[in-house]
Amino acid sequence: MGRAEQIAEVLRMRIMTGQLHPGDPVPSTRAIMRDHNVAMATASRVLSLLQADGLVESKRGRGSVVRPPGGEDPAVLTAAGVVRVAIGIADAESLSALSMRRLAAALEIPTMSVYRYVPSRDELEFAMMDAVMGEIELPVRSGNWRTDLEAAARALRSAMVKHPWLAGALSLTRPALMPNAVPLTESMLESLRIAGLGPVQAFTDYLCLLNLIRGLGLSAEPELADQAETGLTNDEWMDTQIADLRRMAPSADFPNISAIINFGYPYNQDVLFETGLRRFLDGLSADLASTSPN
Repeated sequence: MGRAEQIAEVLRMRIMTGQLHPGDPVPSTRAIMRDHNVAMATASRVLSLLQADGLVESKRGRGSVVRPPGGEDPAVLTAAGVVRVAIGIADAESLSALSMRRLAAALEIPTMSVYRYVPSRDELEFAMMDAVMGEIELPVRSGNWRTDLEAAARALRSAMVKHPWLAGALSLTRPALMPNAVPLTESMLESLRIAGLGPVQAFTDYLCLLNLIRGLGLSAEPELADQAETGLTNDEWMDTQIADLRRMAPSADFPNISAIINFGYPYNQDVLFETGLRRFLDGLSADLASTSPN
C-alpha cells in the first residue's frame, strides 16, 4: 500500500466511524502535505481516492467535504433501512449473493458509504439475523406446555421459510447473541420447564427441537439455488435419477429402497416438519408420562 493509500485509509475510517459527518470539511491538499509530510501529488491522490470511493465531494468555496450517502440528505437512509434492503436481497438471491457492493447498488450509493451504516460484513449478517428474529410473533401463552411449545416451533419454522438463508446463518455451537432471539428461547424453555423438566434437560430438549427445525431449514436455500440453476423442480430432477437408482439398488438386494422407488415419494418440506414436530412432541409426552409419579 502506497503512502497516498495509507493516508486515504485513515481519513476513510474517520468518515465511516462518524468522526467526520456528512458536510464536514476534510483536510485540504495543503493540510495533508503539512500533516503527513508528503508531496503535492501524493496529497492530491489522497483526495482523488476518497472521491472515487464516493466519500467526499468538492463544494465551491468550501473545498472537499464529506459526501452525504447517495448525494442526498443523510437522514434518508438509516442502519435499520440498510439492513432491511440486505434481507430482501438475501431472501431473493441467497446470502452468498449478498455483498457490500451488491447492497450499495441496491441502495444506489457508493460501496464505501455502506460502511457508514454497517461497519463490516459480519456485523451486517448479525443485524440481519437479529432483525428477522425480531419479526417472530409469539402468541399469548395458553398455559399448556405442548400447545405453547408447538406455537413457538411453528413461528421459528415460518421465519425460516420466509427467509431461506436464516437456517444456514444460525450457529448452534457458537450462537450469535441476538437480543431479538431471547424471547423465543425463553418461551420454549418456559414450556419445557412447565412440562416438568429440570433446567439442563429442558435446554437439551430445546436444542434438539431447534436442530430439527434448523435441519429442515438448511435445505431450503440450496433447493432454491438448484431449481434456479437446473430449471427443474425437485420431483422433476428426481425423475432423471430413477434409472441410476434402480441400477444401484436392485429389488432383489434392496427391497425396501426399491419399494419406495416404485411407489414414488411425494417430497414435501411441510410434511417433514409436521411429522418431525409431532414425533418429537409425542415422544416427549410419552417420556414425561412414564417418569411421572403414580
